[in-house]
Amino acid sequence: MVDMPDYLVVLQGAWVVRKAKSVTDAMNIAVAEAGKRLTPDLDFVEIDVGDTECPQCNSPLKSVFMVAGMALVGLIFEMKVFNAQSEEHAAKIAKSEIGKRLQRVPLEVIEVRGI
Repeated sequence: MVDMPDYLVVLQGAWVVRKAKSVTDAMNIAVAEAGKRLTPDLDFVEIDVGDTECPQCNSPLKSVFMVAGMALVGLIFEMKVFNAQSEEHAAKIAKSEIGKRLQRVPLEVIEVRGI
C-alpha cells in the first residue's frame, strides 16, 4: 500500500462586512462570521485576516478596505488535508470543503505545502 502524503492548504477569501464601526470591528466580524459557518464540521480550519503589501513602502498591511461602514476583508484559511494524492488534489479537497460552507465567498489557493 502506498503511503499518501499530508498537506497544509492555504486559501484566501473575500468577505464582505456591512455596518462595521471600524477596521478592527470589520476584521473581528469577518473572522467570527466565517468561523460560525465552518463550525462544527471544519472547526479545525485556522482563520485569520490576510496581509497586503503597501505599494509605496512594501510594508505589510491588513487586507481590509472600508468605505461608509462597509468593508471588504481578505481572510486566510489554513486547512490540513491528510492522505491526498498530490498538491493539486489537496487544494481541490480544501477548496471544496471550505467552499461548501462559505457559499458565494470567492476562494483562491495561495499555497500548498507538504507536512
